[in-house]
Amino acid sequence: MKIKILKFIALLFVFAGGFSFCNKNTLDDSNIDMSNIDFSNIEDLHAQPLPVIQKCVRGKWKWFHIYRSGVLGSIPLSHTFVEFTNDSIFITQDGGDDMTVPGKFSYSWKKKKVYDNILPSSYTTYVMQYNDGQTTTGWYFDNIQNDTLGVCVDTPRDVYGYGGYLFSRIK
Repeated sequence: MKIKILKFIALLFVFAGGFSFCNKNTLDDSNIDMSNIDFSNIEDLHAQPLPVIQKCVRGKWKWFHIYRSGVLGSIPLSHTFVEFTNDSIFITQDGGDDMTVPGKFSYSWKKKKVYDNILPSSYTTYVMQYNDGQTTTGWYFDNIQNDTLGVCVDTPRDVYGYGGYLFSRIK
């Protein structure tokens, strides 16, 4: 009986140590070596730690496409620009794009479960949630390829369908 209890206690220590080891590695984003990351090409940006996502999206972008499921479909833009800072989005226009609203919006990052825009699956990622107290949607960053950023809108699928935006980096 004593041997079974000792084995059980040893097994508990192994599991507890394993869980604490995993949690330290997955939740502590501060010890990431970003020196070898190509920030213009990350296929699974949504799966990256928050510091990598923030570094990828920070800066100035040309907003060149909106896509939505359903009736709205696809809308090209040519005069809208976005700048991401640590806690704000600045949207400006130099012409006739009517689909976006210029201005400054503050946000905070929240880790949450989102649904894939194409596949019937979900995953956990960091969502840029607006701080206006009214908006329940947010943006999450799916991928970046050749300095083109794919952004998904975090909305309830059964009500709004899915949608997203494409931005190209301004150098």
